[in-house]
Amino acid sequence: MGDTRQGAARGWRFALASFLLAVPLAGAQTALPPEFSPSAVPDLPELSPWDTVFTLQSSAGWKDNVTLSALRRESSPLLRNLAELIVFRVPVDGLEFNAYIAAEDTRYLARTVVDKEQHLLAHAQLKRAWSAEWSTSLTGQYLYQNQVLDLSTSLATPTVLAVESHLYAARVGVRRKFAERWWVELEPSLARQDFNSPLDDYWEGGPKLSLGRTLGRGSELTLAYELNHRQHDRREQLDRAGVALPGSELVFTQHRAQLTWKHDWDAARQWRTTTRLGYDRSHDNGPGFFDFRAWRASQQVRWAAAPWEVSVTGRFAAFHYPYQSVGPGDPRALARTTYAFNLHAERALTKRVKWFADYDFERLLSNQAATGYLVGVAHSGFAVEF
Repeated sequence: MGDTRQGAARGWRFALASFLLAVPLAGAQTALPPEFSPSAVPDLPELSPWDTVFTLQSSAGWKDNVTLSALRRESSPLLRNLAELIVFRVPVDGLEFNAYIAAEDTRYLARTVVDKEQHLLAHAQLKRAWSAEWSTSLTGQYLYQNQVLDLSTSLATPTVLAVESHLYAARVGVRRKFAERWWVELEPSLARQDFNSPLDDYWEGGPKLSLGRTLGRGSELTLAYELNHRQHDRREQLDRAGVALPGSELVFTQHRAQLTWKHDWDAARQWRTTTRLGYDRSHDNGPGFFDFRAWRASQQVRWAAAPWEVSVTGRFAAFHYPYQSVGPGDPRALARTTYAFNLHAERALTKRVKWFADYDFERLLSNQAATGYLVGVAHSGFAVEF
């Protein structure tokens, strides 16, 4: 819808320019009729900088391990429905706004322990360009999740549960462009995470510093560092044997560094890749039972040539817990590695209707045998844009 309005705007501007240019050229050869006056020119409609896109998706498919079990996998056919709303304002005067709301509901039709999973995401951002160099942003986010999660490292015992959570987050950003292609941005944030039992609620926040460079033809390289402080409401520290320390308060200090490279490989922007490399390190304020370090990597390749769009994404993460042992009688440090893969394909059938198909695969490997799992999800359906 945004492209349609921009095309309409270009068409009006072209028609007006052609008319204004044709008048003096014609007057050089033929006098204007006496009844002609500027008031005879029709008023052109004023285009609004605001636009919206509303999309409904419906699909059917299969999940082969609904409960993320390592030993007893339960599969089920599924029905998934998704509603998306995008609201945005073009920054014609330096003020830009965008909002995104998505609600997803998945129903499992077989008689499994889990009958549904649900997600709701609401995201809004206001940006203001104060000059060619300086800009600011304010971002708010709400996330609701009702899904099955592996909580083994959080609860110090192999556990998979259906978790219901609410996340409220706010972030302020100040960006400065310099040396033509370079920019730097500081983003302090604050978030509140609420869970159902047995997980504990917490506050977290901290600064994020990013340095970026535009490389040309849709390419950008960004290096970011984030320092995060997380304080739980009631959760206690654990000693290195996994036993709670009564009266203690659990606090985490987390460091995250990430390098991101986005690149368009041709002038038509049909081929695009996104590469991410990251390193995490987390420390608790006690004996270190929850300490970990992690390496992350992901790669996405996207190809788009109307009416088709296809993307392939691979993700890898390796976690090492130096003070959390595999289990009683096994002093080895806990290690977990995750491999994930997504294949997405879609084809526009009409201006507003498209067909799509998704396949997701995830494999968790761990030296704690009871916590490893394998899961695959495939579904296909149609999306309608209003």
